[in-house]
Amino acid sequence: MYIDNNKYLKVKELEKFGVTAVYTRKSLGDIREKETQDRIIKILNTKGKIIYSGYQTHSDNIVVIDDCTPEYVENTDGFITNRRDVIIFTKYADCLPIFIYDTRKKVFGCVHSGWKGSYKKIGIKAIKTLQNRYSSDLSDIVVAFGIGITARNYEVGERFVKDFKDSFSPKELEGVFIEECGKYFFDNQKFNYNLMLKIGIKRENIVVNEYCTYEGDFHSYRREGESSGRNGAFIYIE
Repeated sequence: MYIDNNKYLKVKELEKFGVTAVYTRKSLGDIREKETQDRIIKILNTKGKIIYSGYQTHSDNIVVIDDCTPEYVENTDGFITNRRDVIIFTKYADCLPIFIYDTRKKVFGCVHSGWKGSYKKIGIKAIKTLQNRYSSDLSDIVVAFGIGITARNYEVGERFVKDFKDSFSPKELEGVFIEECGKYFFDNQKFNYNLMLKIGIKRENIVVNEYCTYEGDFHSYRREGESSGRNGAFIYIE
C-alpha cells in the first residue's frame, strides 16, 4: 500500500521498520534534473545522508555500496547496502522499481527492472546478493514493488512472448501474459512476483500496487516517447 502526498508516494509497509521508500510523481519534475533532486531531498529532510546512483543500462549489474564505492557508478541497475548514511536513488519511465529490505540484518536495496532486467532476473540476483554478502534469510526479506506500467498498457509482440516462454516455466509465467483480440500484454510486476515466490519470499512479505505510469501523474516513455522525463525511486533507513 502506498501513502500519496501529491509529490511522491511512500511504501507504508516499510515504515514500521524505519525504512523510507518513495516514488516521485511527474508534478515534482524530471528527477534527472538537479533542481528536482534537491526538491525531493528537501521534502524528505534527509540531511547528512549521501545519495548513490548510477548510469542505468537495463543490465543485471548490482553494486554493493561500501566505504569505497563512488557516489555515481557506471553501467549498473541496482544497489544494496547496510550503510545508514546512504540514500539509494534510481530512475524510471515505465520500468519497475523493486525495493528490498532485510528486517533482521537491516540491509536495503533497490533495482531497476524493465523487461530486460526482469528477463535477466535482476530482482532475484539482488536477493542472492543479500544472501551471499550478508547471510540474509529469505524469511526476513520484504520486497515492495514500485510503480511501473501495468499490463493493460504494455502491449508486446509474439517474439517477446516466445522468448519468455522459451526461458521460463509455466508457473513463473502464470498470469503474466494477457491475450486480447490477437494482442499480447505483459505484466512485469506479476512476473517478478512469481519469481519472488518461487525462490521462497513469503507471500505476505511482498508488497504490490495498482498504480500505472502510463495513466497517472508519472513520466511514461511509452506515452511520451523521447520527450519523457524520469520518475525517481529512493530508499533509505531513517
